[in-house]
This record gives sequence, structure tokens and C-alpha cells, in this order.
Amino acid sequence: MGPGTVFSLTPPTSPGGAWTETVIDFLGSAVYPEAGVAIGNGGVLFATTRNGGTTGGDEGAVLSLTPPATPGGHWSQTVLWNFGVGGGYQPTASVAIGSGGALFGTASRHTGSVTN
Repeated sequence: MGPGTVFSLTPPTSPGGAWTETVIDFLGSAVYPEAGVAIGNGGVLFATTRNGGTTGGDEGAVLSLTPPATPGGHWSQTVLWNFGVGGGYQPTASVAIGSGGALFGTASRHTGSVTN
């Protein structure tokens, strides 16, 4: 396992039964999630990480996790944005999904110009 996971807990099928945990490890260099996930169309999950991304730095990333086509299959991960590229750094909150699929979130630091 890597330094971060997304998990789901499925309730028991009968009263008093055990909950079932499913763990989705982050792949590659996207590490240290510090917030929840947002659920998009088709069960796609959107998450932020405090560090990593495809640049491998400490700026963080926004990524999507797409469910497997068949139960028990592997989830696929796509890095959607590497922070540091556009001036933001280290997101520590989840994203919200707006109209048209736009993702909105916050980052703890910013350098560069500000757009209103």
C-alpha cells in the first residue's frame, strides 16, 4: 500500500453482520490525501492530495478514480491537475462539482497572479 487510500464501507446484508471494507490505493506519485472525495457521474471519484502528482513534487494534485468495468476489477486513476503549474499549492480540502463538470476547491498557498 502507498501513502494514501480511498476506502468504502458497505453495510452488512443482515442485521448484526460485519461491514465490508474496500480499499483503493493511490497509484504513482499522488500521495497524502487530507480530505474527502466528491462523487461524479458514473461513480467517478474526485480527490485531492497534499503532495505528488505527475510532477512528483510537493505541490499536490487533483485526480479522478474511475470504477472498474466489472466488479472486483481495478480502479483507474488519472491526474487531472498538478498544483504548482498554475500557482496553487497543497490542497487540503475536497473539491465540489459544479455545472458542466467543473471542479472547485481550495489550496493552502498561492503564488503568482490572482484572477477575479
